Amino acid sequence: MSVDLAGFLGVVLVAYAVPGPNFLVVVRSASEDSAKGRAAALGPQTGLCVHLLAAAAGLSLIAARSAVV
Repeated sequence: MSVDLAGFLGVVLVAYAVPGPNFLVVVRSASEDSAKGRAAALGPQTGLCVHLLAAAAGLSLIAARSAVV
């Protein structure tokens, strides 16, 4: 099974670079206190990382079990 690691990493980097609604929460928290901003940033980034890893594992499982793919 061939994996396009460069393509996957490109998608991951875009997902990290594009600001979402949580960006405003992080900016607001960081403007109040830097420690509060770091804590507010840790939650969304951890969730995004877990979600991307789960998506990658699911897609690789589908690709491995599919005769067509």
